Amino acid sequence: MTVKELLTYEDIPLLPKEGRYEVVEGRLVEMSPAGGWHGYAVAEISAVLREKLRGRGYVLSGEVGLVINREPLTLRASDIAFYSKERLREIPRGLLHEPPDLVVEVIAEETSMEYFEEKLRDYMSFGVGRIVFVDLLKRLVLVVDEERRIAVYTFEEEVEFFGGVRWKVSQIVEG
Repeated sequence: MTVKELLTYEDIPLLPKEGRYEVVEGRLVEMSPAGGWHGYAVAEISAVLREKLRGRGYVLSGEVGLVINREPLTLRASDIAFYSKERLREIPRGLLHEPPDLVVEVIAEETSMEYFEEKLRDYMSFGVGRIVFVDLLKRLVLVVDEERRIAVYTFEEEVEFFGGVRWKVSQIVEG
């Protein structure tokens, strides 16, 4: 892919097929591969959500591509996204253009707070219903609900992930 000033929606077919990256305000941002702890937590949280939300919608995991903005292109990769059947009738083969009802991001390594603040702003501007950050290092869960209220929980406290689905993160994620 040739690099130009800013990437646009029309450049999506030219993006690398391999590797981990996001596009933020038209700029390609490479990400290092996720580690085992991160992968384990994403798999466990996804499994619980799939079990508890069965029949209500779709739980997607593994760097789900969300087109936040077309011009300049902002393409975020979420760890986990949930779409209710009302919001998404069927799962598309490619990138998703509709905001999910829920996004879960797992933090398993030292990453700048600025990165997560930017990601949070993007998810909010996109219209994601509920946003949950699970910080494995600090053993904290930050929840931004549908009314944009922010709450912080420890792993030992019960957290509502979506639509009445609640559990203690410590019950499924061990560090």
